[in-house]
Amino acid sequence: MKNTESNLGNSIESNSYKQELKRNLKLFSSFAVAFSFISITTGIFANYKFVISTAGPAGIWSWVIAFIGQLLVALIFAELSGVIPVSGYSYQWIKRLSNNMMGWIIGWVCICFLVLVVPAIDSGLAPIVASLFGLAGTPSQITMIVVATLIIQAAINIIGVKLAAFINNAAVFTESIGIISLTVILLAISLKNGNNPSILFNTANTGEGMSYIKPFMMSMLMGSFTLVGFESAANLSEETINANKTVPKAVVGSVLIAGIFGTFFLIAVTLGIKNLPAAIASNSPLPYILQSNLGNAIGTLFLIIVTISIFACGTVAMTSGSRLVYVMSRDNAFFLSNLFRKVSPKTSSPIYATVLILIFGVIATLFSSSLTTLIGVTAILPAIIYFTTIICYGLTRKKVKIEEGSFNLGRAAKPVFISAVVWLVFELAILTLPSDFHKTALVSIVLILIGFVLYFAVFKKRTEIEGNFEIEKKEAAN
Repeated sequence: MKNTESNLGNSIESNSYKQELKRNLKLFSSFAVAFSFISITTGIFANYKFVISTAGPAGIWSWVIAFIGQLLVALIFAELSGVIPVSGYSYQWIKRLSNNMMGWIIGWVCICFLVLVVPAIDSGLAPIVASLFGLAGTPSQITMIVVATLIIQAAINIIGVKLAAFINNAAVFTESIGIISLTVILLAISLKNGNNPSILFNTANTGEGMSYIKPFMMSMLMGSFTLVGFESAANLSEETINANKTVPKAVVGSVLIAGIFGTFFLIAVTLGIKNLPAAIASNSPLPYILQSNLGNAIGTLFLIIVTISIFACGTVAMTSGSRLVYVMSRDNAFFLSNLFRKVSPKTSSPIYATVLILIFGVIATLFSSSLTTLIGVTAILPAIIYFTTIICYGLTRKKVKIEEGSFNLGRAAKPVFISAVVWLVFELAILTLPSDFHKTALVSIVLILIGFVLYFAVFKKRTEIEGNFEIEKKEAAN
């Protein structure tokens, strides 16, 4: 008896591409890319005010639910990144597992996400930078800081992946040391002062019983916005040594560590709240809590560490965005493909693709009137990407050959897939159904519809000419 298996190729050459990007990234650097993109400090600093204002301090527990759900997604992405270790992640995976149309649409959604998430990250950084320099943090000052940060991040990416990797590696150390130190110090202060742990379950009069469900679910925006980007390690597969074994470890490890660190950090910070109404009223509750517990000098030191972490997060997000533009252009599946597929022979960096992400990031910064909208959209789009990718892989997984030694879910695959799909449906409902999120849902829908229009108007014929990347089947003895 025979069964049909599919070999999707475990090298760039087997996927009909020429190796143009240098393989410099080892396991720690690959992990650093994913961990820096997740950046728990970025997500928590950007969303903590929303959480305690919407659901009270008790809203932090929604983080644990998001952590478990995203870990399920990461397990599936880890397996898939070992099966198809090529830059472009969901775009590359789906066009092989499904068809060119689905691949291109998801590629478009990924680009929209990566274009918007960089200014969203930097918008969370700007108020901290303003406070460190003693600025008032006016809208014009915030905009100037974000634009300046985008330019610096683009320059780093243009210089090359080695510099970006060095910054990411350093940021992992600073963020890890900073988060662990803050957690331990804040917990010690809370124990010394005899702080009441009941604040961890304080809803701040945002609702009780059944009426609290909505604000609690809305507070899940923090976890949904933060615990994404772990697949960025897969997006740099062509720059990773032994990618089919290295990337899966980086993907799962980054989510696991970020989720655990984030949980304890949120508990420590929340226990450190001395005046809840004042914390909620503050424009930046976390800096307020840190400085009220640690004093201005030590609080400022930790804010500098946070600044480094958030900056690295934006840098790696821009790296990921430029690589996706490069990959789609290499397939002639993007605008001005001949330009954006070019790689600098000196730096091995897709310079024009990086500049494009910079330009769109500046445009998004100048024309976006709400950080909450940016954050909301960049939480919805990844959920759509994850859901579509998992469905496509789940329908074809039995045909896929997973090489020995690669990450394999084995017998756990079915319950993991089912649980991940249930989680993503639940997450999408949370991020779109509440009236507070209708604007972000509408923006997300419009972006996807634009993608369909562009595909059928411009790129359908191009992708057909380039060829269908359906999986190749081979007969294997059973």
